[in-house]
Amino acid sequence: MSQKKEKSTKSPRKFILILKLFKRNFISLHRLIWGRGWKRFGIAVVVTVVLIAAFMIFTLEITSHPRFCNTCHNMKPYYASWQESSHNHVTCTDCHFPPGLENKIRGKFTALSMLMDYFTGVYKKSKPWAEIPDESCMRTECHETRLLQGRVTFKKNIIFDHGPHLGELRRGRKLRCTSCHSQIVQGSHMTVTESTCFLCHFIHTEEEAAIRECTNCHEPPIAKDKGDTLVKYDHKMVMEKKIACQKCHGEMVVGDGSVPKIRCNVCHADIEKIKLYDNTKLMHKNHITDHKIECDQCHTEVQHKSIARTAMVKPDCHACHPDFHNAQFYLFAGKGGKGIPNHPSPMYESGLNCQACHIYHQSADGFEIKGEFTRASGESCEPCHGAGYNRLLSQWKNQADRKISQLSKVIATAEKIIETNKNKKGYSLARQKLDDAVFNNNLVEYGNSIHNIAFANKLMDKVYQFAEESLKAVNSTQKLPPFEQEAHVVPGECSNCHTGVEHLETTIFGWKYSHAIHLKTQGLSCKRCHSHERKHGQLVIEKQDCMNCHHKEVKQIDKPEGCKTCHETQHAVYYSQLTFSTLDIPNVMVSEVACLDCHRDENENLYRPGKAVCSICHETDYEDMFVEWENSSIKLLNQLRKKVEQHNLRRGDPAYDILKLLEKDGSKGIHNPELYEKLLEEALK
Repeated sequence: MSQKKEKSTKSPRKFILILKLFKRNFISLHRLIWGRGWKRFGIAVVVTVVLIAAFMIFTLEITSHPRFCNTCHNMKPYYASWQESSHNHVTCTDCHFPPGLENKIRGKFTALSMLMDYFTGVYKKSKPWAEIPDESCMRTECHETRLLQGRVTFKKNIIFDHGPHLGELRRGRKLRCTSCHSQIVQGSHMTVTESTCFLCHFIHTEEEAAIRECTNCHEPPIAKDKGDTLVKYDHKMVMEKKIACQKCHGEMVVGDGSVPKIRCNVCHADIEKIKLYDNTKLMHKNHITDHKIECDQCHTEVQHKSIARTAMVKPDCHACHPDFHNAQFYLFAGKGGKGIPNHPSPMYESGLNCQACHIYHQSADGFEIKGEFTRASGESCEPCHGAGYNRLLSQWKNQADRKISQLSKVIATAEKIIETNKNKKGYSLARQKLDDAVFNNNLVEYGNSIHNIAFANKLMDKVYQFAEESLKAVNSTQKLPPFEQEAHVVPGECSNCHTGVEHLETTIFGWKYSHAIHLKTQGLSCKRCHSHERKHGQLVIEKQDCMNCHHKEVKQIDKPEGCKTCHETQHAVYYSQLTFSTLDIPNVMVSEVACLDCHRDENENLYRPGKAVCSICHETDYEDMFVEWENSSIKLLNQLRKKVEQHNLRRGDPAYDILKLLEKDGSKGIHNPELYEKLLEEALK
């Protein structure tokens, strides 16, 4: 117990001892400083601090005066407009800095940073700017009651209420005082900028309609009594009958308020910020709600004025013909079809508009004053796609016209069938299906299939499918008229343009070529013959590639018809079946010798035989006869070529046609020596 008491008394003593030691040392240190010249240093420090504080207060006060702002040349017009305004008794910082010393100091440092950027010429991410926060406007000694004033008259007859504009969201945006009270017009200071009103009220977006009801702002002029001469026209009857203002006054809006992306570069040098261009909500929040940016810094001008008594009184096409080209647009954009997914035209996805193809001007009815319109034609394609592309356009049109004609019969038949079964349970479903069929058919017919032929074909196929389903809905077993449905054998990247190519017949290597056989029957891909690595649609297959496939098939065919598919000319010469000549001189061996008898070797391989093939069946003298036929034919062919060149003969002339036929045959008389001789002699006369 005594030990604890002793211990407790020692602790206070130790603490008191420490305090005495600290006091003694502090006094010694104090005497040391002041005794060795530190007194002057201390005074100097205090005086310096006081001077710096005084300088800062003085600088803060001087730089807050409007005259200091006027020292910069680019501020002179703003200073002049301030002097002439009703705010000329208010300093710049009272408005541009929010209330409070802290905000004032923060604003000074921000301004100092801009000043350094200005003098050094280094603008880091944006140009210098100035803002007026709502707190500055709404402070006690200024406009704190403005929101409570209700509806006021602006200018002559425009009714305005601050409450909804500042207290509520306007078209989903939070407005500020400076959204409307701005400094766009030089010579005015913080006046109402009407162009801001027009942008908000008259721009129509996909998300929301424009707020363009006239009576929201304008009270209709109504005479107080019969002797009221201030009102030119009493609108009392107009209001009673609820006649729209536009009926008489017409369109009162000029401009669309678009936002050219290049305007971002006026303020911003940061590419990452410019990439946010399409984020409309963020753009308005950042530029309107969070910062004060004049609307016309980004938007093009929208004017609210009457176009009466001017050339602009002629209405826009849409005023009288609303959505007149909707069918063409929906087809071009590949949307709006019933029961099928969207399929935009490649040209729509590439950003082309109507004027890209409608480039030819044509006067209306040949009367100049009546005006003109632009039209498209096959030649519109060629400047971009190359010569000959217009043939593809004709191919699209012919195919679509043929299908539409077929579908008109299909729809008429389906209509008749379901109407005779209108008392059946499935009639309403059948009616709906047929209505959808009619809609898709009209979209193609009125939208013009050439605007998107691939989508048009899908629509037309769906028309036929809907018609079939309408019959099934009423349990009808009747058949619809035939319809040429799309084969869907052409790959998607090709079918956008080359739709219906399976019906196209052409000539390749001098042979008739059917796309239907190769695409539909044989199931070959477009890439088997075509490539666009070097040139779009370039033919990369060679003659030998065709023969490798076709000759393999005819090895087992002993009838000449098997060869005729490709070798029609050789067949015609051998059998003397010419379309332009009455000569009937078939080869003497036609009844006994077929093509493969001479063109197939002992290994079943097809080849082009020489004179030795004759001695297989005949004496060796026939080899000499083979050479004689060749030499005679070659001599006469050379004579005929000279005649054709000398007389500049063209297709349709017998001599020219005979020469081209025998050159295409290529046998040099071996297929039919007698016919060769007769034809060449006749041509040389």
